[in-house]
Amino acid sequence: MHSLENKHRLAARWFHWINFPLLFLMMWSGLMIYWANDVYRIGAGNTTLVHFFPDWFYRLFSLPQQLAAGMALHFFFIWFFAINGIAYASYLWLSGERRNLWPDRKAFRDAMRPVLSASPCWGGSRS
Repeated sequence: MHSLENKHRLAARWFHWINFPLLFLMMWSGLMIYWANDVYRIGAGNTTLVHFFPDWFYRLFSLPQQLAAGMALHFFFIWFFAINGIAYASYLWLSGERRNLWPDRKAFRDAMRPVLSASPCWGGSRS
């Protein structure tokens, strides 16, 4: 039985998991901004072929047009996203883990090993 190996330190995992809900909230508030003024479309001139969200979508979900609320939420959550990014970059620099972000001399060889072992041209087997 194989044991689970942690490849990233706890701090790096926390910084990434903090970003997960922040990015979701940023996307949601971005959609609120978009829904307030549906200007993006596919078409030419006055002819519109496709709106990204058709009118039935807005009627079905009763989406209110809340541009100010969407922008306020978007700019509110971007501060937490930026602070988390600065904290993560600072952690990488101060802990010395920044060295692990760049590939070393063996990285290309290690990346090609699974490719070559699966290739029938190089003596590998097909799955």
